[in-house]
Amino acid sequence: MVDARILHTTAALREAILRLAADRPVSEITVADVTRAAGINRATFYSHAVSPGSLLADVLTPELDRIRQDDADDRRAAAARGADAAELAAITRRGINAVVEHVTTHRDIYAKALPDPNDASLHRLLVGHFTESSALHIRELDAERRPELLDDVAAGYVAQGFVGAIEAWLAGPRRSRKALVETITLSFPAWWS
Repeated sequence: MVDARILHTTAALREAILRLAADRPVSEITVADVTRAAGINRATFYSHAVSPGSLLADVLTPELDRIRQDDADDRRAAAARGADAAELAAITRRGINAVVEHVTTHRDIYAKALPDPNDASLHRLLVGHFTESSALHIRELDAERRPELLDDVAAGYVAQGFVGAIEAWLAGPRRSRKALVETITLSFPAWWS
């Protein structure tokens, strides 16, 4: 059983970093800002994170991990049923929609963090996460539909494009989530689904 104090501290750190990162770029958030907002001391902060950027990544990663796991579970179940291309395309769209929902939920954070030239922790987080997700997906593609490609290069290509699309959407004029999901879906390689 986890100590109640640890749970309280973890919740306080989560709330503090989300609030602070929605207000300003993570590169402008100091450890002192986080400790003050969370009501903890520096030693306690450092027992949980190495920097405000790493703390923010630690807070957002579980949401992205759940999206990846749901997508992988849906794809495995679909493969076991012998799903057709339309069902696989629907799974891809659901996964993209879940990521866009995550980004929209944390829009203020991502809009400040992704273009921040002084801290690329969230950019690296998203690229790394989507690269891993893409590599997993590519490895599990049906051998008959899978083209000859370098898995790591293809995964990196898809991940960078996905993050680039999110960055462009956040930086531009307000456009609908639906338009972003549709654009990303249409931009995926034909062999993806």
